[in-house]
Amino acid sequence: MSKKTDFPQSLSELLEIDDKVYEKDTRPWGEVTESSMACWTERGTGIELERSKLMPNAYVLKSPSAINFGLPVLESRANPVRTRTMTERLAVAERRRLDRFERTNRRFETLGEPHCPEGVPTGIHPKTVPSIDAKRVGLTSRGAKTLLSADPHATIINGESRQFVYPDRYPYTAVCKLYISYQPEPGASWRQSGEATGYLIGKSTLMTSGHVQPLSGSGWMIKVVPACWAGRSVFGIGFVTYVRSTHWWNSDSGSDIQICQLYDPIGERTGYFGYRSYNSDWEDGAYWHMAGYPYDRSLTSMSRQSGIAVRDDDDGDNINVNGDDYDTTQVESDADEASGASGSPLWGYWSGKPYAIGVHHGVERDGTIYGTEILSCASGGDGFTAAAHWGRSMWS
Repeated sequence: MSKKTDFPQSLSELLEIDDKVYEKDTRPWGEVTESSMACWTERGTGIELERSKLMPNAYVLKSPSAINFGLPVLESRANPVRTRTMTERLAVAERRRLDRFERTNRRFETLGEPHCPEGVPTGIHPKTVPSIDAKRVGLTSRGAKTLLSADPHATIINGESRQFVYPDRYPYTAVCKLYISYQPEPGASWRQSGEATGYLIGKSTLMTSGHVQPLSGSGWMIKVVPACWAGRSVFGIGFVTYVRSTHWWNSDSGSDIQICQLYDPIGERTGYFGYRSYNSDWEDGAYWHMAGYPYDRSLTSMSRQSGIAVRDDDDGDNINVNGDDYDTTQVESDADEASGASGSPLWGYWSGKPYAIGVHHGVERDGTIYGTEILSCASGGDGFTAAAHWGRSMWS
């Protein structure tokens, strides 16, 4: 548990910090990852490269079977790279019957340090954009204005507070857009099943929500676009990667956590977040920030909110991380959120460095004497930091 006096920096304190700008810019402009050039065939047949007759300097890939692009994970008994946790979820349901105060929970006090590469400017004060396109405006159940989209899930608390942000500075360079797809059966067409947000916590380690899962089939694929703006990375169309393996939990809103191994160590170039457990001493302080890709703002361009306050924290279900049980925390805040923001980082600054205290889950409805209170909810606590530490230690 963090010391009582170890508070994150307030917005007014952050105003006194100047962003770092380096004489030599080392951001990965125009870099191309190995993942972005990958393609494969269902039957393992060869692929040939030929010069196109349609345009100079254009080339054509030819194969006797369909050519697929990206790096999928083809599920089989011999390749159990995605850890399904149904057994753990059933065990958690049984443990719910036990008195929470009688559980023995191991505390996980280690902080995960953030990393900003030398030459990548910081974005404590990022480039904000007032609007990127016109959208229809509607009202939430509370009467507040909200932007409408094809997805009906949106929670706006005390009026719209989010801004579009151009993600060319750290830590926004470490926030990623996720495209999730699956193949129903061998040889079938690949289908997109969802979109979400994730964030880097290591060179090759991504954090997102546990419910961000492809549908069942013969294979699945999660495309990761760091610093996404208008559907592509600000660093170029070739700066993408894919999820190689993953471990996830999802029995309640406190344990909705997933760690992912990436094919390419893009965190070396973009930087990555630190992590730490939430401390209830910080309640009601407007210290926090969240960034992602909510449907009601934009599917493809990043938005962020600052000055978020955590209003409550509740005990979440225990999760088992690498053989040990850890408690989780439902971190409930007044952040605006919508579908697509799942997996976003909720973070604060200590000494100008960003530490995530949770991964955005969705909303939590709590009954009070004044009625039902609706708050945004992130999955945090010792289980969150234990999962992050385990993923970073395995995959860096």
